[in-house]
Amino acid sequence: MSEILRVDYRMLSPYVRYVHEVELPAGSRLPKRHIYDYEFIYVLKGSGTIWIEERSYAIRSGDLVHIRPHLVNEMLIADEAPMLCFAVHFDYVFLGEGLDFSPYSVYLGRKAEGAESTGESWLANRPTVVLAEMEIPEKMQPLAAQQFYEVFRELRHYFEESRTDAPLRLKTLLLQLIGLIHSELMSKEGVRIGHSHADLVLDAITYMEAHFTERISSGLLAKRAALTPKYFGTIFRQATGQSVADYLLRLRMEEAKRLLRLRKYSVQEIAEIIGIGDLYYFSKLFKRVEGIPPKRYADSILWLERGNE
Repeated sequence: MSEILRVDYRMLSPYVRYVHEVELPAGSRLPKRHIYDYEFIYVLKGSGTIWIEERSYAIRSGDLVHIRPHLVNEMLIADEAPMLCFAVHFDYVFLGEGLDFSPYSVYLGRKAEGAESTGESWLANRPTVVLAEMEIPEKMQPLAAQQFYEVFRELRHYFEESRTDAPLRLKTLLLQLIGLIHSELMSKEGVRIGHSHADLVLDAITYMEAHFTERISSGLLAKRAALTPKYFGTIFRQATGQSVADYLLRLRMEEAKRLLRLRKYSVQEIAEIIGIGDLYYFSKLFKRVEGIPPKRYADSILWLERGNE
């Protein structure tokens, strides 16, 4: 089994490996295959069935399919009409030259010009990078169909372009696509839409937003919901992709940044205002989240403002 690496939105830096628009004949079957990176398939017209491992999904125009690495999949196109779709192979982060591969050699059965012959034994051990804050289902039908279509169309366009900035454009477009998916799946608070305990988790978040300067624990929130701390913590992570502690820390750091920008309070005062009285601990947490100490963050804001005067 390949190693699993988790990345949050700060670390997300997608790498687009291959994009194409393809028409699959009516009644045709795409045989079983393994893929070693992620794949999005966006169906433009037609219908059929896709199998991912032992799971099967009926797919039709407007459906988005998300296939994770190292999973066996195959597709059967309905007899009534051909299927037209976009397909994008990508990684959520670039894993380095040593773990890169040619999609032409591996997926299309032909060797890219000047490329080394690629065996598949090492590909089976490529790490799988997963999003820590959002779980994309294997099949969904987005409501913003036109926006999804336009992003896929642009992805195909820039993949086929020879411009030097094409890789940057592709990265930007895939980030835009992931943002669209987030809008379809998650509320503005970061709670999965349709989750069976969404209301309970949203209530907990509302409480945290109103009381984040106080001492808040998973146990306190669980007690409010009449659940055990362990079960509540599991539900919260399933619904948000984050632990209670991480979500609360983000709320506190956002308020700390707002207060630092005001330049009305000392760092010690801000630490106390947001409920982390210990200056050293607050500075350590702030640097972990933002990459710089709070004093330097405030100085950088002041420098930027003076530069714009």
